[in-house]
Amino acid sequence: MSDLGASVQSQRSWLPSIKDGSSSGLSDCVVSPKRRTTTVCIFILINVLNYMDRFTIAGVPENVKSYYKINDSKLGQLQTMFFVFYTIVSPIAGYLGDRWKRKCIMQIGLSFWVIITLASSFIPAHKFSLFLATRCFVGVGEASYSTLAPTILSDLFIGNARTKVLGLFYFAAPVGSGLGFIVGSEITRLTGSWQWSLRVTPVLGVLCIILLSVLHSDPPRGEAEGGSHMRTTSWWLDIKSLLSNRAFMFISCGYTCVCFVLGSLSWFAIDLIQSALNAINDDPSAWMNYNIPIVVGTLTCFAGIVGVLSGAKLGRCLRHWLPAADAYVCSASLFICAPFLFFALVSPTWNFYVCIALVFIVEFLLCVTWALVTDMTMGVVIPTRRSTASALQMVMSHALGDAISPAIVGRIAVAFTDLHSLETQYLGLQRALFLTAFVCALGGFLFLMVTLYLVKAKNDVHRAVEASQHDMTDIINRQEIEVPATPSSVCSA
Repeated sequence: MSDLGASVQSQRSWLPSIKDGSSSGLSDCVVSPKRRTTTVCIFILINVLNYMDRFTIAGVPENVKSYYKINDSKLGQLQTMFFVFYTIVSPIAGYLGDRWKRKCIMQIGLSFWVIITLASSFIPAHKFSLFLATRCFVGVGEASYSTLAPTILSDLFIGNARTKVLGLFYFAAPVGSGLGFIVGSEITRLTGSWQWSLRVTPVLGVLCIILLSVLHSDPPRGEAEGGSHMRTTSWWLDIKSLLSNRAFMFISCGYTCVCFVLGSLSWFAIDLIQSALNAINDDPSAWMNYNIPIVVGTLTCFAGIVGVLSGAKLGRCLRHWLPAADAYVCSASLFICAPFLFFALVSPTWNFYVCIALVFIVEFLLCVTWALVTDMTMGVVIPTRRSTASALQMVMSHALGDAISPAIVGRIAVAFTDLHSLETQYLGLQRALFLTAFVCALGGFLFLMVTLYLVKAKNDVHRAVEASQHDMTDIINRQEIEVPATPSSVCSA
């Protein structure tokens, strides 16, 4: 990874020596290549823990349902309420991230996350509502980090180096999800209590907070592109500009579809396969003879790594011949994914190994989009609005995606389920998950629409950054960006 810092340095050699202005609310000057690499490593580690915590409970669904005496609908609410609060806090974190020191915001959020996650492991069986509340507040802590980390990486890298780094950052998501499944089931098996699985990530989280505090420094906003002289505008103008940015809106809508599908599958995939095994064997405990969480967790890790890195690689290679290649890759992956997803849902009762192979293909195709979505988003939004853009995208993708999909699927499943029939328990969940195949195809269409606006939006941002370097005073481009007549006061060396 050491070549990433040098790559950015060479790509921005044409830029003047730019230091951060007070208008950005930062105190750090240009970041060294070594510090860039350190920041990437720290962010990847935190992102692994982030997703690991989200899906630890999904690795032990039967244990949680048995302990709190809840059904699939209540189980789905755990993930839904997590994302509801995650969604509420994201725009607040985005607003502060464009105006305040991002390192401090992340430190506070991560500390809150560690405390609440640890506390949630001590909730008694008759207090499910309290356990649900703690999962809500975990979302508050995670939102502060997830909103700001991609914008910091985008300020450190540009061009293909940015795509590569975002690919590395987002490969941590499937790895963390898979580790969540594995840690949840294995810690439960070793200790006899699923609550101990919630006590692993807080310990590692403390280490991450220390590393972040000691080794990370905030870069000037737009530093990699030379846009650190650009001033922030009012929050209302930021939102108005983003909502009128067609490329950004179609990217966000397409990503919302991806989150809807991933949210449902991540939460119910293990439950679906276990229900199928119970139905086939006519035994409600048949699932205990299989290590489904281990298998699905391992698949998620490998499919995610290959998918994220393949998507980033395809984007870097194809954009030399096709300027809107990122959007085409995302669209194609979702269109191809839809039929594979349908057959994956009907295959558990056919053949276990066929089902596992199809699950791998589905997760691979879905993960292809992750790094490319963030790369496109950062490319079509000016540096001083990227935290707000990231937050707005999170609000959309979670509020209409993985925040509601587990609850929707859970309610549909309960409506089709007869609790006294193992077969209907499987079929009810299967029918509910069929919805995800249609949403997947819709996402492919939305990313196809992105291709119509992507290149123009990127060119607008490039012109805005160039204009800020030449001390222009007029309001430029269609986003109404304010540029100071003279450079802002610079930070001391």
